[in-house]
Amino acid sequence: MLKEIRDEHDLNRDPFTVQPETLSTYHKDGAILLKSVFGEPWITDLRVSADRALSHSDNYFHRQRVWESDDACREFCLNSSAPAIAAALMESSKVNLLYDQVFAKTAGDPATPWHNDLPYWPVRNGRAITVWLALDSISFNAGPLEFIAGSNLWEKWYQPFTVAKDGSQAAFYQGTENAFEPLPDFETERGQHKILCWEMEPGDVIAFDGMIVHGAKANASPAVRRGYAVRYTGDGMTYHSDGEVNRIIINPHLKDGQPLDSDQYPVVRVRK
Repeated sequence: MLKEIRDEHDLNRDPFTVQPETLSTYHKDGAILLKSVFGEPWITDLRVSADRALSHSDNYFHRQRVWESDDACREFCLNSSAPAIAAALMESSKVNLLYDQVFAKTAGDPATPWHNDLPYWPVRNGRAITVWLALDSISFNAGPLEFIAGSNLWEKWYQPFTVAKDGSQAAFYQGTENAFEPLPDFETERGQHKILCWEMEPGDVIAFDGMIVHGAKANASPAVRRGYAVRYTGDGMTYHSDGEVNRIIINPHLKDGQPLDSDQYPVVRVRK
């Protein structure tokens, strides 16, 4: 398994190691749970940042690019062990920060529909990973993430959809029918797939590939569950805005085919 890290704001990105069997599991399944990765100092600071982001928007998917205006999020994205986790699991010599995002499911919030992430992002020609940090205890009835194991290997770019403020599916983006695969009804196909789902404690991380099909259960508990997601890209990734649908993370200074290196998508790790 991955070497456990208890990162106490020491800003040390280097002690992260990965065993061959762990890499094999990650690449095969597309998602992995890392226990007790970040300690209480990070959790305390990021809870404050998350609550601030939540107060600025009531839209489930619009709390993005928080690091650009929040010191604690900036430190986490750039100087914590998160970039090292991304580099190790992607086996990448260079890592760029794409963007970060705050999620929260309050009591009664509906399920987040099945989807994969890369169809929403203005990038192509490389791998991407999300480092998803639990800021609260997340039980199986509190809206945990779910993943279809191995779907990262399908290379299926599923048609993206718009969402309501609570994160539920609204409608498919118009004009994307010919550019993407039709999105299957994975909910009715549950019995045909291996579903990964984990309970989490504050400081636990799920790392998952940008192509894995995933969603989140409804929050049937009385508690709020907050998560902080940081999206990183690896070697070879280039900018690609044609057909991209998440306008919030568009970079007006880059042209299609260019490397991501920029103020908006900074390089956060380079293998020495």
